[in-house]
Amino acid sequence: MNAPLHRQVILIAGAGLGSGPATARQLAAQGHHLVLGGRGAQRLQALVSEIRQAGGSAEWFALDIRQPAQMREFLAFAEDVHKRIDVVIHNA
Repeated sequence: MNAPLHRQVILIAGAGLGSGPATARQLAAQGHHLVLGGRGAQRLQALVSEIRQAGGSAEWFALDIRQPAQMREFLAFAEDVHKRIDVVIHNA
């Protein structure tokens, strides 16, 4: 059985740049649990802090999407934290 839409665990690769931050803010405001990945640790930390201060749920993971092993670690991290993954957005 799938999780209700408003409670999905969503991973966003490339979350720190481009449309990633706006997408993360919008999804967090809708009640989703986010796992944000990207190369800019400071940007991701700031975005997670902003989301949490607004009452949302988010974690971040340092990630270079060009490295398949890091992508596998990103997925494993999300599964460890939330016990499932409902949606993956490849924003990079």
